[in-house]
Amino acid sequence: MARINLLAPLLSSRIAAGEVIERPQSVLRELLDNALDAGADEIRISIDGGGIDKISVADNGSGISREDLNLLGSRHATSKIHTQDDLYDIRTLGFRGEALYSIGAVSRLTVSTHSQETGESSTLVIDNLKREEIKNFGPDSGTIVTAESLFMEIPARRSFLKRPSSEAALCRQTLVQKALAYPSVRFTFISDGAIRLDWPKCSSLKERVMMLYRPEGIADADIEELHGEGDCFSVDIVAGNSAVKRSDRKEIRIYVNGRPVDEYSLQQAVTYGYGELLPGGSFPYAAVFINDNPEMVDFNIHPAKKEVKIRNRAEIHHMVTTLLQNGIKRKIPQILPVQNEFYLEEAKREETPFIKSNGQNRTYSFHEGEKRKAESISERVNAEYKEKDSHWLEKAKALQAERERVREQTISGKDIKEDERTDESEIPIRYIGQAFHLFLIAERGDELYLIDQHAAHERILYDELLEQKTVQNLLLPIRIELDNEGDSFLSSHAEVYTKLGIMLSRLDNGEWEITALPACCRAIETEIVDFIRSSRLDEKELEAKLFAVIACRAAIKAGDDIDRWSAEELIRKVFRLSEPACPHGRTFLIKLKEKDLRLMVGRTE
Repeated sequence: MARINLLAPLLSSRIAAGEVIERPQSVLRELLDNALDAGADEIRISIDGGGIDKISVADNGSGISREDLNLLGSRHATSKIHTQDDLYDIRTLGFRGEALYSIGAVSRLTVSTHSQETGESSTLVIDNLKREEIKNFGPDSGTIVTAESLFMEIPARRSFLKRPSSEAALCRQTLVQKALAYPSVRFTFISDGAIRLDWPKCSSLKERVMMLYRPEGIADADIEELHGEGDCFSVDIVAGNSAVKRSDRKEIRIYVNGRPVDEYSLQQAVTYGYGELLPGGSFPYAAVFINDNPEMVDFNIHPAKKEVKIRNRAEIHHMVTTLLQNGIKRKIPQILPVQNEFYLEEAKREETPFIKSNGQNRTYSFHEGEKRKAESISERVNAEYKEKDSHWLEKAKALQAERERVREQTISGKDIKEDERTDESEIPIRYIGQAFHLFLIAERGDELYLIDQHAAHERILYDELLEQKTVQNLLLPIRIELDNEGDSFLSSHAEVYTKLGIMLSRLDNGEWEITALPACCRAIETEIVDFIRSSRLDEKELEAKLFAVIACRAAIKAGDDIDRWSAEELIRKVFRLSEPACPHGRTFLIKLKEKDLRLMVGRTE
């Protein structure tokens, strides 16, 4: 065994620095924390070579006195905490006193500052832990911290860095992540001399978050802002409705006391809050900002402070879920007119636009006056048709009830008074036909509806299952063999299946049999058996998942032909639903207004 010896100070410092500083992104994260702790409301970041060659962060904060500059960059030197008790009441982003020390151990670090307290300007240079004399010059206000030649004296670490463009992208990502929680601060990001991001100060979290969402094509109308108060915490959520979704969890952002953190349980609370609003495999855009009592949180568990322990996590989890369940609504998809030059018809053009052909692409030239009219009309039309009609179901139900009342009176031979007659233009639903053996097409007033026949029928069957569970005994019981885990689970949850209309009895260790099923399940016994073998859910989830499986298997399929009577009956039931979504959360109905359709083909009358 080799002899034990003490590491050289420089070597141990670089080992410690490796826990905090992994790449330019880590440097930027720590410098941003310090700038925000200094009370800055304007922060300017400039990087060269992806931050490998140079990272500079300038702020207009309170600055550092010359006396404190003598200690700055020393290990565990910090102005954020002073006693052990302060560690459990942290109100700043930085507190360990490791950031500048670690950066100075792996780069050439320059700190130029102007102290608001003393009015002095000073500059300190630490070159890979070699401290130089403090100079008597610096900026007129705030602090400028620059880190150059990162890992230059540690070639092995430098070789693991990515290309400058990739490192620059990571730096920008870190800035965006930090900036979302501080809407009152202006952030400017410059990479290799070009401004890549410039976010001005704004008055709300939603306004700041939309600076990130708008470039992705997300409209303000599709984003909700929610707020809730707890005993010693508050929760603000900026989240999209059912029309805004993605295939991963990357845009579920969690902040605790201004810090972005990796907290799976709170990400889970967000997905629970959306429930069936989003289809399976889809995730929302949601930024959750939690302000908790500092005594209830502990960030001192990860070198980069990415993780947190929250003592009142259960209460926060519940509030996040409840806010989303009550505040996020389903948006009915609506086909919008494509923006094109036909809008000029409505603007009453005086001259026909000149069309130039350029290969396969076409460009349209307009007089400036006509162009402004077209843009104005386009903006107005889009603003009008992007509005969510939250009362569409209530209107449809009322019209459908009136239509049925008229039919009943006609069939029974009763006379309808003149003032009670329904105007032809108010006929609620007119079935037009089936498209692609999947979509039912129906007209109501000035709106055209496309309905996914499988998803719609699936939802109707699902609701009927929840309301009435007609059970049929089986002449021949179905036998199931389960592993030890499944046998144990079923032993303690058999009564749950009984409530759902599935009668189970245990024969022997691991062997069960089904003696009765809901009436609608007779054709899908195999799916029921597979579900029982694989599911380990609580009562509420078990009911929802099981009936979703039953409804999906029993519903009309995509590709099935459907007769007129069945189609009309299905459409009538659709407009009686409380929400047009299948049990898996997929919206099955879209609409197109008559005037949208006219605009698409150039008609404006």
